[in-house]
Parts: sequence; structure tokens; C-alpha cells
Amino acid sequence: MDKITSLDLYPYNSLLLVYDSALSFSHLNHAAEHILTQGFSGHPRSYKFFTLGECQNLKVTVLQPSIDSSSSEIVLRQDTVRALIVPFSVSDSQSGVLVSNILGGVELHCSLRGHTEYALVFEIKMRDDTSYLSSAEYQQDVDGGFTQECCYLTFYPVETPVQPAILRADTWDTDPAFNRYTRVESDVSLRLDDEPTQPFPPPSWLESGS
Repeated sequence: MDKITSLDLYPYNSLLLVYDSALSFSHLNHAAEHILTQGFSGHPRSYKFFTLGECQNLKVTVLQPSIDSSSSEIVLRQDTVRALIVPFSVSDSQSGVLVSNILGGVELHCSLRGHTEYALVFEIKMRDDTSYLSSAEYQQDVDGGFTQECCYLTFYPVETPVQPAILRADTWDTDPAFNRYTRVESDVSLRLDDEPTQPFPPPSWLESGS
């Protein structure tokens, strides 16, 4: 597996955006009513993913199978708490992917290798490195019901779109006392939003009515 890039961001309202770079940021308002129960909302060119808790810092790693890999098997990380798979497409093979919080203030452009259809696997877990767990920051987060988390976005090239699915439902023995936490169950019925028919903002002359 090749690591494309990584970044740290504050996922405002516990949301991470992943979308085709050809789309306008103003057209990324997805339905909200099902994002908690299924962990995401969106359509094949744009998604919002929900963090496990009220996350203060999200470490995002973007990956793609090695170019010489002959296997497309999806292998989840052992410590992944929640894993989802969704269809993802870009407008053409030259387009990239943007990863952002919903404020658009922290944004990362990723280039993918020569495909337009992908199976996007979203994995998320709690941050558990020693430097964090032994810090005063960790205790402050625990006391406030906040979290710091790690997310992995893996883009598997495919010939035909995959169906959205929960690959791993939340693996807690008991629900944690996080702010904003909602358990994702394996038997929930998943749904995608309708893709907008107009991915770009209207011309300025149309907005002004001239």
C-alpha cells in the first residue's frame, strides 16, 4: 500500500469532507438526517464522514494500492473501530481528490493514479500513540469528553461502482462517554444522496439576473 499524503485537521462539527476536486465547495451540502446512524452522507463524488466523537484533532492518511500490486483485497487495520466502503468517482483521470473540514480552511489536494472509479474505504480509530496518551492534553480531552482520532482513506481502483457497506461496525464492548457519539450498527440500511445536476456555481451574470 502506498501512502499518498497525510494531514492533521480540526473536523469542525465532527465532519470530514472528501470530494472530487472538480466540484465547487458550495455544492457540498449533503443530507444530514442519516449521517449519524450510518457514519456518512453523500454521493459518489462527494462525502461527509462523521468522526467517532467530538474530535479535536484528526490525523488523516490517504493511501492507494501499490502500482505493482496484483491484489485488490481489502484488509482492514486490526485496531480500526469503524470501517465503511463507498463508491467514489472523479470527473476524469486528471482530477484529484480534496480532503477538508467543512469550513474549507484546511484543505489538501491529492492526485490519484489514472482511474475515475474507486472503492473508497474509510477507517477510523482512536489516537493511541504513547506521546499523546502520556500527555496532559490527553487527560484534558478525557475530562471534557473530547477525542483525538486517526483516519485512513484508501482508494481502490475498480471497473464498476461498489455498493456502500459497513465493513466493521463500532467495536466497543460498551459505548464510550464521548460527546456526540452515535453507534453505527452493521444492520443499518445505507443510503446515498442524489448527485447534484449542477456541480459548478452559476455564472455571475445569472446570479445577478442580468
